[in-house]
Amino acid sequence: MKSFKLYGSQDLRAEDCQLEQEENQVIIKVDTVGICGSDIHYYMHGRCGVFVPKTPFSLGHEFSGVVTSVPENDKGIKIGDRVTGDPLLNCGDTENCEFCSKGQRSLCPKKKFMGSAAAFPHVQGAMRESMSVPIENTHLLPDSVSFVEGAMIEPTAVCLHAVKKAGDLQGKKVLVTGGGTIGQLILRIAISMGAEVDLSDIKAYNLGIAEKGGANKVINPIQDEIADMTYDVVFEASGAAPAFVSALSSVKKGGTIVQVGTLPDSIEIPGNLIMTKELTVIGTMQFYSEFAESLELIASGKLNIADLNTQTFNFTETPEALEFAAKGEDCIKVQIKI
Repeated sequence: MKSFKLYGSQDLRAEDCQLEQEENQVIIKVDTVGICGSDIHYYMHGRCGVFVPKTPFSLGHEFSGVVTSVPENDKGIKIGDRVTGDPLLNCGDTENCEFCSKGQRSLCPKKKFMGSAAAFPHVQGAMRESMSVPIENTHLLPDSVSFVEGAMIEPTAVCLHAVKKAGDLQGKKVLVTGGGTIGQLILRIAISMGAEVDLSDIKAYNLGIAEKGGANKVINPIQDEIADMTYDVVFEASGAAPAFVSALSSVKKGGTIVQVGTLPDSIEIPGNLIMTKELTVIGTMQFYSEFAESLELIASGKLNIADLNTQTFNFTETPEALEFAAKGEDCIKVQIKI
């Protein structure tokens, strides 16, 4: 089986590998895999924050494909089915795990994640021809959901989880800072929940996509000032320190900031604004039950995301795809066709 494995910074090697075989695993012939910001960090820097690979491994946790082998199951999954996979592998011990018992899968201390060096041994990702996925993490794709959309269920789940953290958005005035994949998805989900949503980004291309996605207003913070105390909720999706500082000013008194993007380890902020404005600042990480919920949203037609896939590369071009995505020029979601 062909795969691409990361050996270090900008060192991605094509090689043959054996597929892991475990009980209750579905074998999926990968069709489409999306490139996430974490994949770019691993590729460009040889690490993603504090997660440093100990052995070579395959990146990619946003994927869809076709079942080629499946154990007996009560989910109706059979050979030939089109599927996607939830890459979050929590321990599932609802008796002894404080977080799994409450359904807070992303907080499980024993969790693993496909295509990540967060745990060791690393769990292989989807930048290879086939992969093995637990039956409980495998989800059927309805006919109305394409492989392209199926490979975007995971980032949609991240965004749905973030939006739910803010509570009822009906009639609320919302700002999304950052117009990459995550910001664009939050924009569309928040609109579907009844919010009036503005989006800010420094790239004209991203602002154009946001306008097509239904943004009430788009803002380039370099050219246009974001007014103080304007928004009920701010979703900070850029991971840029200035955007978080701006959110503290632009959110109304008593408002909510949901931090979605990965910030630098240490930033300087006007922290007293949190106190004097009685702000609620919420962190959000991955998702709980939102993977299946996101799939249902997309299948129902209530959320349209296919147009966010702006470029597709062939499997043999995987290094070039990562290089292109890292430049971030005139693209939103870059995918690879295996």
